[in-house]
Amino acid sequence: MYKTFHRNKDALGIGLFITRNHIEPFGGKIKVKSEFDVGTTFSVYFRKPTTFILEETF
Repeated sequence: MYKTFHRNKDALGIGLFITRNHIEPFGGKIKVKSEFDVGTTFSVYFRKPTTFILEETF
């Protein structure tokens, strides 16, 4: 479904840009915490769905 936009042979996943563009329109967010020589943590948050009841009378 997705292809990388570069020729990096060890690229994994669909990329942070595409992920962000799928998450943010639905109220989600991505946080990044990075520490030199330690690593990087990506946290993806989804908005909790709103529950509603649709009542119909016939």
